[in-house]
Amino acid sequence: MKYLLLLLSVIALGSCSKTEESTTNPGTNVGSAIAPVELTVGTAKSGSVAKYGSSFYKFTTSSSGAGSYKLKFASMSVSDSYSSSNSIKAYLYSGSGYSSAIEAETCLTACDMALNYRNLDNSTTYYLKIYGYGSVSYELTVSQAGSEGSESAPVALTLGTAHSAKVEGTWVYGKSYYTFSTVAADNYTLTMTNTNSLEATLYSDSSFSSGVHYCSASSSLSCSMDNSSGGLSASKTYYLKVLVTSSTAQTNTFNLTIAAEGN
Repeated sequence: MKYLLLLLSVIALGSCSKTEESTTNPGTNVGSAIAPVELTVGTAKSGSVAKYGSSFYKFTTSSSGAGSYKLKFASMSVSDSYSSSNSIKAYLYSGSGYSSAIEAETCLTACDMALNYRNLDNSTTYYLKIYGYGSVSYELTVSQAGSEGSESAPVALTLGTAHSAKVEGTWVYGKSYYTFSTVAADNYTLTMTNTNSLEATLYSDSSFSSGVHYCSASSSLSCSMDNSSGGLSASKTYYLKVLVTSSTAQTNTFNLTIAAEGN
């Protein structure tokens, strides 16, 4: 009798193990750290990730593609998730070693990830790692968003010519980068047709660290830019950063013009 009870216990344990295993859907990881799947900016690609797993991607910005980008996850199907608030987490990296992510964001259902409105450089390859809280399938699209330029690749402006500008995001994070070169020593006027309140800072260096003039936040921003010596120097390149001032995300499109005042 004792042996019969022991045999029944073993059979019961085996049955429980099989039941637990059959409810687990590990899903499928896509790509690897050494062979990430190539994404084309603006083109959707089907993908998936396993529970507790990671899928790997990369994309390259165009020669004129400096600015902010977004990740769009659509047609998502989630199963066996261990989280009620997240289904995936996306990590953005600037290097192929997938170490020290420069941005990270989570998503529960179909969503657009703004990646903190970070401005990416042109002609540069970036890397993505998608972590699965459950088994998830999706369509992933990387596309350009609503800010332009970057510290390394600011948009070049032509003096006296209106530029169709844009900036998107929230205060601190939403910014666009520009550059222009003076002809004569003079004060130069910045004129913008923005509806929402924006601010701008003029810099004398390409690292956007040495500010020489600040234009206070305003709609229809217009200010005369000079420096401590009374005017901008002749034949010098300056750098301009335009920033969102709102605590809630907004998208701004406007004309931006820089012109010499003729003083």
